[in-house]
Amino acid sequence: MSTQSTQSIQSTRRSTVMSRAATVRRIDALFQAMETDFLLREQFITGPTQILVEYLGGPPVARERTDLADRLIYSVFASPALLRWFQAYVHHHADEVPTREHFLNSFCEATVSHGGQDVVAALLEGCVAATGIAGLTDELLHYFVNLHVAQTICEGRDGGTEADRENVGMEARGTTPFVTNITWTTYIKAQQEDEDLAFSPHFVPPYAAVTLNGLARYAVELQARDAFRLG
Repeated sequence: MSTQSTQSIQSTRRSTVMSRAATVRRIDALFQAMETDFLLREQFITGPTQILVEYLGGPPVARERTDLADRLIYSVFASPALLRWFQAYVHHHADEVPTREHFLNSFCEATVSHGGQDVVAALLEGCVAATGIAGLTDELLHYFVNLHVAQTICEGRDGGTEADRENVGMEARGTTPFVTNITWTTYIKAQQEDEDLAFSPHFVPPYAAVTLNGLARYAVELQARDAFRLG
């Protein structure tokens, strides 16, 4: 391989890493803001795809596509079995963020084995719709894997000094890239223990869990109203 080709590959990789780092940091800023901003949190819970698109400054997405994407999100969040699978999957891949293709293959297998009929219904409707479904991005996958890594690191350093705690950030493990900086102070906010929480406080920090658990509760409400049926 020529020197020019090598430099081009390295430049492309740097650009990808920097772009992903910036996007993941903005996603984290959104979740931190939603912890205390009730209106923003409710806007996200009732329309997560559109809020992410607007907040991250991506190209506009047709309403039909965001509606289908939201339906897929809700169908997943209304399934305790799939949420437990997702948390175990992220924990298992904490040392290396999987590719989107690897995740989707594993997700499809989990959907079948965990009886995710509502998820299948959403995917089928997306297949027959001309607009399709706005897909999972690499940035979101990186965000959740690294968020769990950061939470694990912080819990593991509970006995450290105050200076050590303050300097704990979202550190890299293996080939997991450094993507944002979340300090210890973010993690010590109180959250009431609740056995019914969809996302354990040991999986993600409280500031993210409050929105994710709110999203899960709303998804269950929609499921109870038969909102995920085909047609």
